[in-house]
Amino acid sequence: MWAKILLTALCLLMIGTAVRFDPTRQRSLLAAKPSAGPRLRLMTWNIGYAELEADSRAHTKDLKTVADTILSNDPDAVALQELTGPDQLKILLGYLHGRYTGAVAPPGNSDRVDAVLVKDAKARFEDVPADGKHAVVATFHPRPQSPGVVLLSAHADAFSATRRRVFTGEVVDWARSRPPGSLVLIGGDFNFELDARDESHFYSDNVKHDSEAYSYVLKYFRDLGRDAGYTAINDRRIDYIFGPSEAVLLRRAEVLQGAGTEQMDHWPLLVEVAL
Repeated sequence: MWAKILLTALCLLMIGTAVRFDPTRQRSLLAAKPSAGPRLRLMTWNIGYAELEADSRAHTKDLKTVADTILSNDPDAVALQELTGPDQLKILLGYLHGRYTGAVAPPGNSDRVDAVLVKDAKARFEDVPADGKHAVVATFHPRPQSPGVVLLSAHADAFSATRRRVFTGEVVDWARSRPPGSLVLIGGDFNFELDARDESHFYSDNVKHDSEAYSYVLKYFRDLGRDAGYTAINDRRIDYIFGPSEAVLLRRAEVLQGAGTEQMDHWPLLVEVAL
């Protein structure tokens, strides 16, 4: 008899404890409900051509196709690589019908530039020098109720893993130096060759440098597109969007295979997070 009473009391105590400590409350951001927070949709895309082409930079005749892809997926911000300069950005913004504003980075020691597009007309832009190249940054508010967001568009060297490591380190160090509370994301073509099982398309002679560079990024950021698949021809995943480890909840990561034109060798990576 007393055993039954004791068991009943313990059962009621367990039920009461479960109600008092609702597991849906007081969660960390990584385990928050999927609907929590305003949404942020980001895209990164190298719109250049394969190296087999005479000019592997973006071609002006393709910008209408690029704009159509952006408009149909409606990202809040876009990191672009391999534009020829500000003239192409102006043409692209025209095809986007005033829905985006943007900026390009200075050329540095390269014949091609990075760009960043955002919907926020009040966005601020700046460039970030790194290993003789320049990344470009937008600071913006995707919606009035949203926190401020910093998106950096970057393009690491395609042929030298040593230079990729230096460039990546300088970009990450800049991102880490942002004021506390800044929501910083990095998008771009980092050209990391990390699959040691297939060396047929390695652009460098030292994959160790890429492994070190990638590991350094992951010390401070999360690889949001890790499970989205290949982003370029020859089964290469070389385009990334890195974000805070616990300040965003990943909702979607997708490579838009087939987007662009036949001569392009990259596909856009689209990521959606809850802030």
